[in-house]
Amino acid sequence: MSVAVGGTFDHLHIGHKLLLTMFAFMLGRRQASPSDTTPSVLTVGITGDALLVNKKFAEHLESWKERQESTHNFLSSIVYFGPPGDERIHVEEIKEPGPNGHAVHVSYPFGLTIKYVEIWDPFGPTITDKEISALVLSLETRGGGAAVNNKRSEQGWNPLDIFEVAVLDASEEGNVDETFQSKLSSTEIRRKRSERVQSRAKA
Repeated sequence: MSVAVGGTFDHLHIGHKLLLTMFAFMLGRRQASPSDTTPSVLTVGITGDALLVNKKFAEHLESWKERQESTHNFLSSIVYFGPPGDERIHVEEIKEPGPNGHAVHVSYPFGLTIKYVEIWDPFGPTITDKEISALVLSLETRGGGAAVNNKRSEQGWNPLDIFEVAVLDASEEGNVDETFQSKLSSTEIRRKRSERVQSRAKA
């Protein structure tokens, strides 16, 4: 099984963690099928720094390395329950030319590999890695899943199975705002950080 998820994962918050938890849950689907003995691969596309320069409050964005490490620390905590510092875990940083050439691969002793890939476009490895078979995304990025499958179809590849995770709403009512304006977001976190910096500067 090879499953992908993508995002900026800036200032990792509970919405990201929900998405990543459901992403990791895909391993349970595989384990429920004893006939599937192929290695499991989870591919996490993390937006490269160059694509984020026009983001709001970009000065408070975390670097790709910081975002990759925080994403890995959380994801590893929910997929691996072995001893800390287990020497059987292998970490390799890949630096190759071209799209999706920069990645960090983490291999676990039970046949799981997590690939953290720096992405330069909205598609990432979903259109360069034929082996990926499923994509986990939030409802607000549903259109991205359709676009990915259109690209794969153009290349003669099988479409990805799409699994959607509901957006976590930050409003007290607990209902998902269809405009997604009230969801907990990295932009909101950066805005608050910016306000704190400005407040200290005026003091």
